[in-house]
Amino acid sequence: ALPILDTRTDSRIDRRPIKAVVYSSSSTNLNLVAEQIYGNDKIAPENIAEMVGENSQQTVEDMSVELSRFRNGCRQGRNCPICNGWNDLNENTCKNILLEVSDSSEARFLVERERVVRADGEPLSIYRNWVVEEVLEVCIRDPHPLLPARWTDEVWKGYGSQKCLQMASKDDHKGKDWYFGPLPNCKSSDKRIVTLQKWQRCGAFHSRNRWYRGPQLVDAPIKRVKEDVFILCLHSGLSHGLDLSFVTHIFLLEPIDDAALLEQVTSRAHRLGATGPVVVETVNAWVQLDDATKKNCE
Repeated sequence: ALPILDTRTDSRIDRRPIKAVVYSSSSTNLNLVAEQIYGNDKIAPENIAEMVGENSQQTVEDMSVELSRFRNGCRQGRNCPICNGWNDLNENTCKNILLEVSDSSEARFLVERERVVRADGEPLSIYRNWVVEEVLEVCIRDPHPLLPARWTDEVWKGYGSQKCLQMASKDDHKGKDWYFGPLPNCKSSDKRIVTLQKWQRCGAFHSRNRWYRGPQLVDAPIKRVKEDVFILCLHSGLSHGLDLSFVTHIFLLEPIDDAALLEQVTSRAHRLGATGPVVVETVNAWVQLDDATKKNCE
């Protein structure tokens, strides 16, 4: 009979926090797995780190940040002094996406994605692509319960908003310039129907090279935010030289028949300095099968 282990006192129980690596030579498979994990209600985006390879838009700095999050369980960065959006420490300008919209009176203003309630009459999904000229319903309440209050017009004039307005008018609003100014007054309702004109990063709207004279992202204080990051999606081409001795689980998305290669992969975690056992599992990732193939497999 197998011995009964008391999880409260038995020293053989692994009490380390779970640190799981999802490993594959296919960026497509890793992205598909990441999408499935993101769709799980019990796992938040901050629980996942990604190093998915050359087919992604990640830079070397981005991947270094992701590995640090996974290893240390915290993220370092700054809040943008303009929109308060979070930016990792390697960012020099704010990467938070802002939407430039116009209402029925042709008034233009910028809104955060968090203010969008509906798009083309449908409730807003978490992941979507924005489309120019689509109709949005936005909340223009300020202060917003989840967002900081905006700077006044007087503050913005000191930061160059008059020049921004002149440049935008000269380009017929087709250029990059606009500013994160006060929202229109909401007398009867805090919701407004608007048309999306364009969207881009906050740092692109507020370019110091063109007109902006206010505080910059690099001037903001550095903050450390604790995160429970327990999953790393790792591309095989990025694993060389990594010390993963703190990892508890490795999930291989395709079988590795070469024993030497398998040993090389697992030795990233099961190596000198490892603080406990490493569980290695192989998950066979298959594309969707047609009905005839499914029938033959039964």
